[in-house]
Amino acid sequence: MALAGAQLRDSLWPEHAARLEVVVRRGDTGALVPARVYLFKGDTPFRLSPVDSMLPLRADLFYRERIWRKTQQPKTLEVTARDSSHFILLDGSASFDLPAAAEYRIEAYHGIFFHPAIETFSLDADGAKTIELTVEPVAPGRQERWISADDHIHLMRDREDDAIFLKWLAAEDLGVGNFLELQRQQHAAVQYAFGEDGEARADGFSIRSGHESRSRFYGHTLFLGPDRMIRPLSIGLEYANSPESYPYPSVLFAAGRRAGALTGFAHFYGSQPNSTLLMDLAHGDLDFVELFQFGVLKTAEWYELLNAGFRVVGLAGSDFPANIGRMDPWPRILPLLGPERTLAPVRAGASTYEAWAEGVRQGEVVVTNGPLLELTVNEQALGATVDWQGESLMLKGSTFAAYHRPIEGIEILLNGEIAARIDGQGTTVSHEFELEIRESAWIAARAIARSEEGEPVLQAHTNPVYFLRDGDPVAVESAREALRARWRTETEYYRNGELVFSDESQRQEFLLRVDETSRLLAR
Repeated sequence: MALAGAQLRDSLWPEHAARLEVVVRRGDTGALVPARVYLFKGDTPFRLSPVDSMLPLRADLFYRERIWRKTQQPKTLEVTARDSSHFILLDGSASFDLPAAAEYRIEAYHGIFFHPAIETFSLDADGAKTIELTVEPVAPGRQERWISADDHIHLMRDREDDAIFLKWLAAEDLGVGNFLELQRQQHAAVQYAFGEDGEARADGFSIRSGHESRSRFYGHTLFLGPDRMIRPLSIGLEYANSPESYPYPSVLFAAGRRAGALTGFAHFYGSQPNSTLLMDLAHGDLDFVELFQFGVLKTAEWYELLNAGFRVVGLAGSDFPANIGRMDPWPRILPLLGPERTLAPVRAGASTYEAWAEGVRQGEVVVTNGPLLELTVNEQALGATVDWQGESLMLKGSTFAAYHRPIEGIEILLNGEIAARIDGQGTTVSHEFELEIRESAWIAARAIARSEEGEPVLQAHTNPVYFLRDGDPVAVESAREALRARWRTETEYYRNGELVFSDESQRQEFLLRVDETSRLLAR
């Protein structure tokens, strides 16, 4: 026999139920702020319920999941992945029904430049309680100077989803989300439009469409912010149902730049056995390489490029949601979106995306999964180039780092070698230094914060400032020879591999580019 409405409600909300309201505020302004929160009963994760929107994720199952919502203006979003739930307070507050218990703990996180807030509490049967959590900035007055971005997010997006996604970005204190369409046999993580028409905006936040173009032959490449998709999106049987190996990345990058895109390689060399990265660098086709991802900062590979004389900006991005399974359980200290992120200076008069993209073009960027890090050398901004003459040049610099964990140290890098180290165990460290150089050099800084078990190394790295004697590039011969050797291996594959071209002119066009690259590297 069916239960009447009141009987049904009593069976679902028994006498031991209670009501919890959660409110998150900024400590410096008192304003409500979106946040990511977790509830524990004892030490066991406990669900917050009800929620009024959900995003269930199964990483790399063609990236076709969509947001489910029960209202047009949801206040909560539950993101589920690998049997774990992550709760987003989209407006900074929400109410939930919970059983009475004596030992609850709730944690709130707001990006990486705010102290997490943690409260313990009890709930009485048939009672109600409001818990206010306050997140404090780690470097007030400084962190507001930077826009943070994740260059690599794969989520399906339609216009109706923008409001939720923008508030999720706000909860993670992530200024820019680059949402990338891609292909594996079919299109996935589909974006509803490109360029300004596909840009979702809120005050201080932006989502911009881009795409990841993939092949087994040349590596995975990224196109950030183009005004249209650069087709074909992928090539080869693995991704595009065709054996064709044309067009190669140089052709796509040229089209991408005409479409206003930032162009670069994903996963540094593209995550495939072979890569045209050196070809595209030698011909000036790249704006960046993806340097920091999955908790790994690929400094050795980057330093080799810089020491060989290449100027290449390093960016950071998560590859969300494919990154979720790499740490189980997910460390709550890391944002879901932007666990590795790229910082660029705030600029007036532009959309948040456009301001960030201009910083990338100028090389004025820092990559981080924790500390805020700043560096100035001879009063030059990051990415600047200074030509000098004479026997030597004295460099005077300053650096600053802050985080909500102790900073273990800051390293000053001179052509990839540690030229100075500043130790520190506090949550902020600042230092002035002097260096003398006698040859062309690049200078950068790296900061490391204290990690706990199960967490990656929490670190930040600036892009370089360049000081070029007589205008000559940095020239570390061991680095140059290492790249020549790598390209000889790539050349052997491209000349002897079984690449399929629809006509011989395409093959000859590509092989001419291969040979030109060998000549450029030989110089």
